[in-house]
Amino acid sequence: MNHAAELTARLQAQLPTIQNELPGSHESWVRVMRKRALDSFFKHGIPTTRNEAWKYTDVRKYVDRLGAFAVEKPASEISVEALSSFYFGELDCHRIVIVDGRVSSELSSLRSLPAGVRIESMARILVEEAYLLEPYLHDQHLSGSFAELNAAVMHDGIYIDIPDGVVVEKPIHLLFLSHKRDEDSSHIRNLIVAGEYSQATVIEHFGSLGGSRALINVATDVELHAGARLEHYKLQQSDINEVNIGSVRVHQHRDSYYHSHSVAFGAALSRRDIHVEMNGEGAECLLNGLYLVGGRQHVDHHTRIDHVRPDCRSRESYKGIIDGRARAVFNGKVVVHTGADKTDSAQSNANLLLSDRAEIDTKPDLEIHADDVKCAHGATVGQLDMNQLFYLRSRGLTVEEARNVLMFAFADEVLAKIKLPEVRRYLERVAFEKLPGATALEGMLV
Repeated sequence: MNHAAELTARLQAQLPTIQNELPGSHESWVRVMRKRALDSFFKHGIPTTRNEAWKYTDVRKYVDRLGAFAVEKPASEISVEALSSFYFGELDCHRIVIVDGRVSSELSSLRSLPAGVRIESMARILVEEAYLLEPYLHDQHLSGSFAELNAAVMHDGIYIDIPDGVVVEKPIHLLFLSHKRDEDSSHIRNLIVAGEYSQATVIEHFGSLGGSRALINVATDVELHAGARLEHYKLQQSDINEVNIGSVRVHQHRDSYYHSHSVAFGAALSRRDIHVEMNGEGAECLLNGLYLVGGRQHVDHHTRIDHVRPDCRSRESYKGIIDGRARAVFNGKVVVHTGADKTDSAQSNANLLLSDRAEIDTKPDLEIHADDVKCAHGATVGQLDMNQLFYLRSRGLTVEEARNVLMFAFADEVLAKIKLPEVRRYLERVAFEKLPGATALEGMLV
């Protein structure tokens, strides 16, 4: 029996008992959902490189972290002051802090929410108002072992409900922190429901305090009703020893607007799966992404946009900078379904390799089953332009300074699309500090 099979056997003995201790276990539909997800997880097993979706990503060396589940809420040892490094300057926002997979009301700050807007702990909703979740979670189609495991053992997360016509002016900052957790796993579930013609900005932000070797498995479901608009950020700054795996499923109705910003800097292994279903005429979707990794980091992005209804528009642009012996994977798929005429879609993935040992596996994919569409896709992999380097050198910059200017400009094309200036400046500084030799240009950012 191989290592992954041994762990699966241990989980089969452990998880049914754990499920009885999880929030919502008193609800029959929750028990049915959890059992169905768990059975599917055991059927498919822990993914290996033989699985096409995990062809370039080997999780076997990290699977031991799946064997530890913290059912009880840990005692909070974090002060509000310790969180300041994850704040976006003077950004005025609603902030909810989740420590080691559990919502911390002591560290959170929710004030003056618009009437009818609900931002709640998923654990509390599962215990007291599980009927609110049933339309979205009960019969959900799950794709992939980690999504199945999340549904089976999710223990907390955030539930956001925005009524029809309500505009949430302040961004909603969901700060997920790992704190001195070693070889442990958290399975977090978020649900965002945006009513007709509502508007909001939600920032999912992952970081670490005190070092962590935890495995974070988070799934976020987004339901955008007719005319709803959502700016959605996924910012990953996990500890270099952490594993951060997440999925986003978006269901768009007529004339809705979804704009995603996915930024990955940390973790030993990180993966994001984003699946957008454009199931209403006139819907619009924009996916922007940036990954900047080095050492032996591994970063993986899989996106899928389904154009199901006519007259929808999607744009996707991901960029990566890979250094050292790091590896990046990008797999972007756009499917234009039968009847989805007048689809307008474009996708691109551009990468800079800074080392001869750095690696990128990129696969933009386009599948069209309709006429009268406008679609494009492409990918580039290369190194810094020598002509541009020469130009900057001729203006008095050293080789190192010139390289950093070009790398920062490459990354900032993605960050410049971020509408919140406080968030954009924060990410620009983090990105700049990760560049090789960044100290040579400390005064570049203001």
